[in-house]
Amino acid sequence: MSQIQVLDLIVNLDDFKVTKGDIEIGLPKLSFELFTYFILNPESICTLEEISAAVWGDRVVSNETVVQRITLLRKALNDDPKSPRFIESVRGRGYRLLVKPVRISESSQAPKADSKFTLLFAAFAFLILVSTMLFSTFKSRPSGTDSNQINTVDTTSSTNRLIQRGNYYLSIGQKDNIEHAIPLFEEALLDAPSNLEAMVGLSLALSKSVCRYNHSISRAVRAEKLAQQATLFDTSSSKAQRALAYSFDCQGYLQAALDHYLLAIELDDQNHKAISSAAHLLEVKSKLVKAFSLNQRAKAIQPDNHMVDLQSARILELLNFVPQAKKRYETLFNLYPDNVFINEAYPRLLYSQGQLSKAKTVVEKVLNRDIERIDVFLIYAELIWLLEGKGASITWFEKASKVKDRGSYARSLYLIITDTVTDEVAEAKITAIEKATREGNFWPINYIEATLYASWVLEDQERAMTLLGYATSLGYLNSEYLTISPLFTKLRKHPNFFKLLDNINQKRDQLARKFLAAYPPPE
Repeated sequence: MSQIQVLDLIVNLDDFKVTKGDIEIGLPKLSFELFTYFILNPESICTLEEISAAVWGDRVVSNETVVQRITLLRKALNDDPKSPRFIESVRGRGYRLLVKPVRISESSQAPKADSKFTLLFAAFAFLILVSTMLFSTFKSRPSGTDSNQINTVDTTSSTNRLIQRGNYYLSIGQKDNIEHAIPLFEEALLDAPSNLEAMVGLSLALSKSVCRYNHSISRAVRAEKLAQQATLFDTSSSKAQRALAYSFDCQGYLQAALDHYLLAIELDDQNHKAISSAAHLLEVKSKLVKAFSLNQRAKAIQPDNHMVDLQSARILELLNFVPQAKKRYETLFNLYPDNVFINEAYPRLLYSQGQLSKAKTVVEKVLNRDIERIDVFLIYAELIWLLEGKGASITWFEKASKVKDRGSYARSLYLIITDTVTDEVAEAKITAIEKATREGNFWPINYIEATLYASWVLEDQERAMTLLGYATSLGYLNSEYLTISPLFTKLRKHPNFFKLLDNINQKRDQLARKFLAAYPPPE
């Protein structure tokens, strides 16, 4: 076991633990990595840029974020910035660890001086730090520590008020509310760095800002770190597992997200948010009957959950119960004018069903609601293309491409239809999509994007058909869209195109029969 003594603290590099006497100091993973970096550089002034590069790697973070993390570490170590024992602030230059760490011999608990210690420890600790930072956590479930080691409910009223207010804004869920919630949770963590509810709340708020409101994916990466810390602190927390799943979801790691949503449900079968999220991902994977079953469970727990109603409508649409789905979409569209997903879903159905004029009217109503969503702009672009010509649609494809998003789909479409992509760029993009799939990004839309690169840029319809086949194997079932979209005009000339559509429709028919065997016909 590799242990380092820093004054009265024992740092265990193998177990990522810091103890003071018999008491363990619950350092989050990122704080432990930061402390390790200072231990690697004792008595040296470390600039914010150097700390950011070492601890966050190539992820872009602000100096404010680095300072905040140092503040959290100091609080956890009970280190007074005005009279520091461990970490000193050097005005205008950076921070440094004031004391030289000492390696503890494996055969003795007493610290032992070692003239070779500095180089040996630096090499060893550097390997520990790098391996920790590069380890891909989404592929496996994190191990945990005893949940009694963390104070899951902070007793200070000010911290509780911050968390309660953050949860209030988070529950409303609109864009401005999420931006209000984030600093509240951050402030709560400054007061109580090991507060589980604050960690989970901040993780969920960051992820929601990415999934719903197109913030940078770096927020979802940060959300993942926070959720990982929470699951390490309390392995039995369903909320923490759901937060971890949501962070994976917003980064595109579909299977990892689904696994952790299902784990959250195992830990708490009343966690309706995890249930409905798992249902959505099962629908994406074309597991429609199982997805509907989970939606029914979520609906029973929370009858007024309109997101569950939206998902059920989508499932009914794919199961070919189109009139029933349309009725539900229209009701939701009128009742929840601010919901971004509902504002996408209703016009998408109308468009896919060939109701172009009505779809155009509905999209224009959405635009008047100030809903800036990529899918809304793309639906309108395709409608304009079909109704007024390709040239008139380019403005809307460009609008979609300029909306901040974690994906590249809209940008790719704009480049493709304006004929500004080289063969080399198209090849590189297809290769990147195939690589991302191998790494766990199983969203079918990625292969729709690859299909369009092959069809339009490379003009290789055979390859495009193969890529489209991959999309359907991952769960893509919207044959109506493939039939009507002008983006697939070239590919529809391929002799196997409509054979593939027949296969999709046969699968949907089989799923519909399976659905009717388990449930009565929907009203």
